[in-house]
Amino acid sequence: YMVLLPFLIHTDSPEKVCVQLTHLNESVTLSTTLEYQGENRSLIDDVVSEKDVFTCIPFSLPKSSSWSSVAFLTVTVKGATLQFRSRKSMLVKNYDSLVFIQTDKPVYKPGQTVLFRIVSLDKDFRPLNETDPKQNRLYQWTKAELNMGLIELVFSLTSEPIQGTYRVVVQKTSGKTVQHPFSVEEYVLPKFEVTVKMPKVITILDERLKVTVCGLYTFGKPVPGLVSFRVCRKFKQPAATCYGEEAKAVCD
Repeated sequence: YMVLLPFLIHTDSPEKVCVQLTHLNESVTLSTTLEYQGENRSLIDDVVSEKDVFTCIPFSLPKSSSWSSVAFLTVTVKGATLQFRSRKSMLVKNYDSLVFIQTDKPVYKPGQTVLFRIVSLDKDFRPLNETDPKQNRLYQWTKAELNMGLIELVFSLTSEPIQGTYRVVVQKTSGKTVQHPFSVEEYVLPKFEVTVKMPKVITILDERLKVTVCGLYTFGKPVPGLVSFRVCRKFKQPAATCYGEEAKAVCD
């Protein structure tokens, strides 16, 4: 005989247990009992007369008050001369929906509008909140309902918000939360840009290394000033360790 059943079962989800009996030479009674949350439920109690039998019994388990629990399945076969019993355990977990949060951009300026969407495989979830870097709640939607597993929400930042990392927090019916961070920063355009041009590869035959440093304002005029730079050669595998840290790089 052989009993096939899943190791992990989700509540409110269709499951099944399969039993295979082979080379029977007599009629037997096949019974299957499910033990869950202190109750016993009979899934099948039939007389089998065939020599070879393969049958699957569908069942489902209700949602548990705890996040995970254990159920037991007992399969009993009784005949005139044949008798065996098998008891297996199964891990039971409440079904937990998948929730994804997306903002229209990762960084916002003070006073801008934050657009975000929530996508869930299960439309039954608890309120969602936003908190600022000091864990103060900014907005709350207590009756957020998904339409085809999707909802889009919006809120505006103040002109002088606390700068830092914010989080959109979604709490599901299971009590678990899903978070998505975004940043609020006072972005200032750079006044000038510095570019460095130099050869990508040099050889031991090169006596000089040509380096060009250029500084330009955003309106195109050059930036006056002094430039200092250092050229270093790093050894991936130092030939000797007697020089300690000095053997790892040579700088000019």
